[in-house]
Amino acid sequence: MDLFASLSTLLGSLLRCPEGRVEFGVRLEEGELPLEIEECRIDRDARTAFVIGRCGESIREEHDVRWNGSDIEWHRRLRNVGERPLRLVDLCVGLRGFSVGTGREQDYFYHAENPRIYQRMAIPVRLDRGAEMVQDSGHDALAGTKWADPQVAGERIGNSPYQPFPAILVGNYEAARGLVHGTLSQRLFYHNYLLDHEGDQLYWQCLSSCKGIGALTWQPGAVLDDQWYMGATDEADQLDKLFAGFTSVLRRHLPPLQGARHINRRTVVWGSWNDGINRKIEDTELVKMAAYLGRELPTVEWLQIDDGYAHWSTATGNAHGLGVPYEEPDGVDRMKFPRGMKAVADDIRARGVRPAIWIGGKILNQSSLIADHPEWFIDYSYRLPDSRVLDVSQPEVREYMLRALRWFTQECGYEAIKHDFWSYAFEDSHALLANEEKTGYEWRTWWLRAIRDHLPADGYLQTGCDIVMANPFLAEYFNNYRYGIDVGGGNWDHVRTNFLWGAACFALHIGDLFVPNSDSIGLFPGLSDNEALTAINYCLITRSLVEIAGWLHREPDHPRLRWLRKAICCPNNGQDVFTSRFDYRDAAQIAPAIWYLRTPHFSLLEEAEGLPLRTVAIFNLEDEERTFSLTPGDLMLPAGDYLATEVWALTTESFSGELEITIAPHASALLAISPRDEQQQILDADHELEDPCRSDEAISVTVRHAGDLSLALSRRPTGLSLGGAPFAAEIEEHQGNWLLRAKLPATARLTIR
Repeated sequence: MDLFASLSTLLGSLLRCPEGRVEFGVRLEEGELPLEIEECRIDRDARTAFVIGRCGESIREEHDVRWNGSDIEWHRRLRNVGERPLRLVDLCVGLRGFSVGTGREQDYFYHAENPRIYQRMAIPVRLDRGAEMVQDSGHDALAGTKWADPQVAGERIGNSPYQPFPAILVGNYEAARGLVHGTLSQRLFYHNYLLDHEGDQLYWQCLSSCKGIGALTWQPGAVLDDQWYMGATDEADQLDKLFAGFTSVLRRHLPPLQGARHINRRTVVWGSWNDGINRKIEDTELVKMAAYLGRELPTVEWLQIDDGYAHWSTATGNAHGLGVPYEEPDGVDRMKFPRGMKAVADDIRARGVRPAIWIGGKILNQSSLIADHPEWFIDYSYRLPDSRVLDVSQPEVREYMLRALRWFTQECGYEAIKHDFWSYAFEDSHALLANEEKTGYEWRTWWLRAIRDHLPADGYLQTGCDIVMANPFLAEYFNNYRYGIDVGGGNWDHVRTNFLWGAACFALHIGDLFVPNSDSIGLFPGLSDNEALTAINYCLITRSLVEIAGWLHREPDHPRLRWLRKAICCPNNGQDVFTSRFDYRDAAQIAPAIWYLRTPHFSLLEEAEGLPLRTVAIFNLEDEERTFSLTPGDLMLPAGDYLATEVWALTTESFSGELEITIAPHASALLAISPRDEQQQILDADHELEDPCRSDEAISVTVRHAGDLSLALSRRPTGLSLGGAPFAAEIEEHQGNWLLRAKLPATARLTIR
């Protein structure tokens, strides 16, 4: 048996495709060179393989392969042993003769970028993927880009600039088995894919390519490393399980992650962009907002000044984002911020809230920076017609970027950054950068590491556009990622779009590695009550409620402010959320209708006696009324008797088999599911509760924050104590439940008899 045949036999047996064959190559600008294997040692007992070979006369390769069951880790190392630089386009792996089911017309692929580009999840392999499949969203004047770009559609899968979760599944609509490929390192390459059929079997090309450049200038003696995963799954029909094998391996390869730290998990950011504020900000109003946040909303730790602080005049040109420090002292709008940006940061801090700043990476065409240094910029007009992007491959550009960073963080004193429009030079797959000795990913590491070096250890870094589709490698530097488009402007279509995009992210169950950010909730001018509450319920149930918005201090009695307070009472961002009755392979199902948490929305505790067992949200995104059914089994609960409390109406219904609920168009329901028993239960709360303890006579809990408290109880209280002392509260009956309202002076232990 030849050496390639032995390697193919190994791979085919591990992936349960006995007819499978594998081939390797290197694509240079002058053509493709196949790998010639010189040595292949396979040790099945140790579950390892080692391959040595060459591509032409100038490239030597080593392959280190390790496996556990059908989970395969592959490390490919290449050295330029020639005497001249090579121009590398792709590393190639070809898989021939592989099958995932019966009938080539039933083969499909799933990639996290699918819903972003094509508004669907599973796409047939046989389907030609082009711009005609994309519903063009048009140019968004506020976002400065499109959120559905026909330009990024194409034959290569995983080639978009949207920073998707780095894995693909190839499956069959009639089978539960699938094959998975995933990235284990993004120091240098990104992986993208070509899929086709040869007869009834798949021909699958896995390509390792370079962001931002057409070809990498590969110097003599330089070593290139590429690492990936291959595996088989028998759960390809379940969206939340199809990448489980890959993610378990990936976790061992990821570096220490900022996204896994506590920042943005238990506290909230107020940002100045949404709820119709946009660029209408100024010094004194932001300071008033900081005072309100510090006084009224204990879970809000940060005030983030978004776009709008730069001078903005079509007559004189515009400073914007990274262009502002170049024009100082004229870069900041002195009508809005007469004292400059440092003074407002100091005032925000003095009111008990920490200051954060928005930084845009694109530079508007009429700016002084472009006029003075046009050679510093990439022409990115194919996606951003009004702007250009700094060419990070030029030393002078990097020197300026560091200077700008020092101005925002050291001179002005901002402790956290929302980095918008940042990714174009790093994540686009076109040839953009002038210097091709490093890839976009290498420059991405340089820039994000530089930002981290300028921020305090407990400061956050948040992504903006391009919108991230759950790539965990970014969490080495970012704390949270924006996966969705702006919803605070009152556009229902944007809210609906986020459901589909979010489902692709939350199903990965990597919130413990990288906090998802659903954009902000607020008072939502422009949305109906049903639509506003639907947006709030979605951010709450998906534990992606990183941001809030709106001039809340101006409307302290607004009825929707009560919703916002309750929604952010326990922001356990990154908590696992689960879905029921959703088939991602069915193109007619836009997004899951039923989502649930295995905790109350107001507590971190699972299976806590006296508290709800589940929080469930049901969404009707359609334009007609719909009726939904729910059983305990849908929520992974045993058969039994339960109570379903509608969180906003505080009405309770008992059920044991199937619960039916009718929901109006664009509306939703948020339910707390509790066991039905005779002892006192807390059915709902608007404060975070800790350490419950229940007996036949009483239930005690620690209320984490001071302020106005409201609890929904299953039985009428006969007495209350706070910190061991008798305590008086307002108690009233409400449709069979009992509501307790009180004002707590501080964190305290509350006992209800």
